[in-house]
Amino acid sequence: MKKRILKNSSVKNISRFVSIKNDSIETVESDLEFDACFHFEFNPHLVYFEAQPIGYKYSLNKKLHTYTPDFLCRFSDGYERYYEIKYKDEADTEEFKEKFEAQRLQAISMGRDLQVLTEKDIQVYPLLENLEIIHRYACKDKPDAIQTHILKLFRSYSELRICQIVANSDQDSAFILPAIYDLVAKKLLQFDWHQSLNWDTPLWRVA
Repeated sequence: MKKRILKNSSVKNISRFVSIKNDSIETVESDLEFDACFHFEFNPHLVYFEAQPIGYKYSLNKKLHTYTPDFLCRFSDGYERYYEIKYKDEADTEEFKEKFEAQRLQAISMGRDLQVLTEKDIQVYPLLENLEIIHRYACKDKPDAIQTHILKLFRSYSELRICQIVANSDQDSAFILPAIYDLVAKKLLQFDWHQSLNWDTPLWRVA
């Protein structure tokens, strides 16, 4: 099968996600798929993800059907899994469940798995908001002078709040905050992703 090419239409919201992890632009066809990309981008167990991978054929009711998963993800241990992104109301229908089970059994026979993710898994707050913020400031450049200074602060402190980092820097917060967020994206600093990111957020150096 050939890779499916998404095109704009009146019923699909085509978006493009810039991935530093993949060094690619992933094209998706819904807001929920776009939100899922943030989770894949910063999942430490994922080394690669691809939107609209090459699909496969599966059998249902004695007929052969063509299916293209929304994503293919490769984990650090080499295992690969397909993901279907659906809103829960649709995923709970009997029609979807019947097709999905047939699609999943075929994926398993190919040495992969298939799982469904809904808005209950993806649109989790404040986690998603934090992922969006960090992604906005992530870049491929090596740490600059401001970031080197920030990292040196953690030689004396095991943990610092964002406001403390700003107070111990001679740069304006407009420069410090993006530098901090990029260090998180680079996995040089860490914080609790499930807590709102603000001036009082504690950060620590990644070992």
